[in-house]
Amino acid sequence: MSDRASIDAAYTGSPNVMMRAWQAKADASPEKVVSFMGLENRNGAVPTNDSPNGGGPAVTREWSSAVDLIREASEAIRVGEERAAELEAQLAQVVAQADLEIRRLEQEVATGVQNLARSEERVRLAEARAAEAEEWLVRLHDAAIEAFGNRAKPTPVASAPEETE
Repeated sequence: MSDRASIDAAYTGSPNVMMRAWQAKADASPEKVVSFMGLENRNGAVPTNDSPNGGGPAVTREWSSAVDLIREASEAIRVGEERAAELEAQLAQVVAQADLEIRRLEQEVATGVQNLARSEERVRLAEARAAEAEEWLVRLHDAAIEAFGNRAKPTPVASAPEETE
């Protein structure tokens, strides 16, 4: 399991929990739904239970459902902020690890460049020694030829076939 999958698997504050709670509220009985259509009086005010001169049917408001929704929304925000803080901490850790890895690789590259420069110097010196050795071999060859000359080996004389009687 990758690091990312294990992090996501450990996270239990899914938004589905909040949605289920909201759906339960939405599917509740219609007496919690308040319609404001056609309830305005002439000055545009909506009559309520505490209005003594309401004149129309009394409207009951379910303030507790609004408070519950606000609590759920704030809980969802809090969970989201906690998750964001966790992700920021993980990001900082990954950045720090990447920075260390970059420094290590840069050091490795620098060491490789130094080794390459030393190897190239050794190759140059070896080629110079090989060229000098070739020059000496040519000199020795020439000295040997001069000293001993270009003597040809005596060729064996073929004897004439003997005649038999």
